[in-house]
Amino acid sequence: MSVSSYRLNGLAVYSSSADKSGLQIVLVHGAVDRAAGMIRIARKLNDLDVVRYDRRGYGRSESAPSTLSFEKHLADLEVVVGGRPTVLFGHSYGGSLALAAAARGSSNICATVVYEAPRGWEDWWPPPPSSVTPEEAAQHFVRRMVGETRWSALPEVSRARIRDQGERMVFELQTQMTQRYDAASISTPLLVGVGELSGEHAHRAARLAADEAPNGELFTVAEGRHDAPMTHPDLIADLLRQAIARPR
Repeated sequence: MSVSSYRLNGLAVYSSSADKSGLQIVLVHGAVDRAAGMIRIARKLNDLDVVRYDRRGYGRSESAPSTLSFEKHLADLEVVVGGRPTVLFGHSYGGSLALAAAARGSSNICATVVYEAPRGWEDWWPPPPSSVTPEEAAQHFVRRMVGETRWSALPEVSRARIRDQGERMVFELQTQMTQRYDAASISTPLLVGVGELSGEHAHRAARLAADEAPNGELFTVAEGRHDAPMTHPDLIADLLRQAIARPR
């Protein structure tokens, strides 16, 4: 699998080209993450065209004009998709973006796979942290997601970068309290994933999204948590292959 990198509207984009069918898979990362967090999934799909990108303000897209706007992140995603037939995958906040893009009804989006997209507008969804600083909130979020062993193994420069993204993370969590995605408007296949070991709110959100979509289906990642794209990339890749195989 050969990977090329380029800039698109100031975004750092990474593309692997292997498939000649014209179909591409676009991977969208969540908060306090970057395209590198999707690389394990891409490697499991090395016979397909896979596109990853650093969302505006993250990774190597930090130099792009920054934004805290959901709509701007959504516009960036549509630019990355371009005019090619596409299967979308979004993790967490990236899942919200993927769902919102699919709900717009673009003929280029053939199917969508999401993993633990939040439903921050629901009264039962955990509210954004308010009793700690954004830096502390980002550190707590990542430590809880990856575990103490992996957190302790990170170099201090990486931990500092995570803390620096706290303000953006908290804003994105707050955005989810008002920015809804409309799964009922997605007519193309929608596969909704949730980790077996994730909290009840994640399971409830996944069930609702799958039930709302006309062609929605719920999948549970065995022994998975919120970071399943990194810990269980083979199972996420399998969901994407299933999405490709769905009639469109």
